[in-house]
Amino acid sequence: MPFAATAAVIGDENATPTPTGVAGQMDNQTANISIAAYIDQDENLTRLAEAIAVAGLYDTLNGPGPYTVFAPSNEAFDALGNETVNQLMNETDNLTVVLQYHVVDGEYTVASITEMGGNQTAGNESEGGVLEIFSGLLGMDNASENMSTLTTLSGEDLNVTVTDGEVMVEEAVVTMADINTTNGVIHIIDRVLVPPGVNLTVTENETTPAMTGNQSGLVGAAQ
Repeated sequence: MPFAATAAVIGDENATPTPTGVAGQMDNQTANISIAAYIDQDENLTRLAEAIAVAGLYDTLNGPGPYTVFAPSNEAFDALGNETVNQLMNETDNLTVVLQYHVVDGEYTVASITEMGGNQTAGNESEGGVLEIFSGLLGMDNASENMSTLTTLSGEDLNVTVTDGEVMVEEAVVTMADINTTNGVIHIIDRVLVPPGVNLTVTENETTPAMTGNQSGLVGAAQ
């Protein structure tokens, strides 16, 4: 299985709003450059670009793809704390697994993810009555919510939920969607996703983003 990684950027004030209400969209402004080139040239992607260089993944992200990248911003890396990031940079195998966890083989725009979510939940119509009762009791309205499950290059799954125009990848929020490149699409997220089996250690007064699933233990080697 080829290796791949993520991209990152924080919302562009000049970006065009997405039809679904996501924070921003780059339309086709990046359609003539690869994922790797986009990461490498953007000032908000410096920490990610460094991680890609350390893991030796630039050539993969410059290849044919296509890939869908859920890309943590510089601020998402900063939230881990410098010592944690530095340790991760020194553990190439773990770093590669973390980067792979942000990448899906294939091109998935917000529209296609939303459509997939609708198709995946269609089989639950028979349970609709019960679900509606519980949703009503909890004050929830699931009518506009769609969830899709995508398998990453690390072999782990990501749950992507679209609710009233807001897109979430596990616990991360998509702050900019549908950045088109020659070999795939990038969605910017506001935190670094930690795959199951990887434990990022932290120093005193530093915290990691909330982990999802059974995220414990250490991974010693990339797949």
